[in-house]
Amino acid sequence: MRKLLTLLSVGALVAATTVAASAGRAADHLESPAVQADGRLDINDLYAFQSPSDPDRTVLIMTVNPVAGVLSPTTFHPNAWYEFLVDSDGDAVEDHRYSVRFNKAAADGTQRVRVHAPGLVGRGETGEPVMLTGGGVAWAGLADDPFFFDLQAFRDQVKAAGGPRTFCDATPADFFAGLNASAIAIEVPSVQLGDSTIGVWARTRIDDTVRDRMGRPAIATVLIPDGSEDDFNRTAPADDVATWSDDVTDALLALSGLDGSPYTSEQATALATQVLLPDVLTIDPSSSAGFLNGRGLADDVIDLELTVVTGGLFGGSAVLTSDCVDANDEAFSPTFPYLAGPHS
Repeated sequence: MRKLLTLLSVGALVAATTVAASAGRAADHLESPAVQADGRLDINDLYAFQSPSDPDRTVLIMTVNPVAGVLSPTTFHPNAWYEFLVDSDGDAVEDHRYSVRFNKAAADGTQRVRVHAPGLVGRGETGEPVMLTGGGVAWAGLADDPFFFDLQAFRDQVKAAGGPRTFCDATPADFFAGLNASAIAIEVPSVQLGDSTIGVWARTRIDDTVRDRMGRPAIATVLIPDGSEDDFNRTAPADDVATWSDDVTDALLALSGLDGSPYTSEQATALATQVLLPDVLTIDPSSSAGFLNGRGLADDVIDLELTVVTGGLFGGSAVLTSDCVDANDEAFSPTFPYLAGPHS
């Protein structure tokens, strides 16, 4: 199975990404057979950041349905659980869970929404704010896909044999401009999540079967062998290092040789076992700093990731430092749920 976008973020220290080819896949879009069968269960991206409206609150957002309305539906699966899992003590085991469920879509495409967590509950409708008992607010609906990246330049100038090795020789173009995704956002008091740095990951499941999970961008898409993505998605984060560190190390050794300074085996192992795994996005809710502290909607993760992948770590000289696409095609909203509205 060929890959369109290879994207991995490096915890609180570094981040790394690379891209491969087959239309419609990015960050974590359509990475495994299970989610390719139903985009409603496919987690594209996960974001976690301090609320721009209230520094004492934290925002968690997941997007699903890649290329919604074209490759995927624009509604949520009525039998699925959409979940944000939070680890408050650093052991990669959930301490808090925010679960979201949906009824079958009405004729106009709207769905009833239910949000559940201990001491917290909310009910409402897609496209409208859902107030949560115990504090907080939720929202679910169709939005602009917030991921931005110049895919074509990567394919033409990086994957092509010979030729220039910089995106900026071409006219930058956001491959995801004009594309939609379905999104779920919650904003809650940070005290509900933990006392300091927390770990966050998202998960979709039907009954007890996990269909997708995601912490950092595209770990499953890039670093896990083709054909093993479903097994990875069903692995608990606490078991990631024991189960997948050899595969991640091998992938890093291969990726770092892209016209750059290849990692040593020791360096790749350290990145795999001490930074990339477990696949959990870490954030200090008291800090408004963006990536690498959580991930904000406007964070340009690609530039740093290209630098790392093409030899920028451990004193090496990076071949690529930017894709020259610095922002989303639509401005993000200053108010909850902070996403840009959907394209018609």
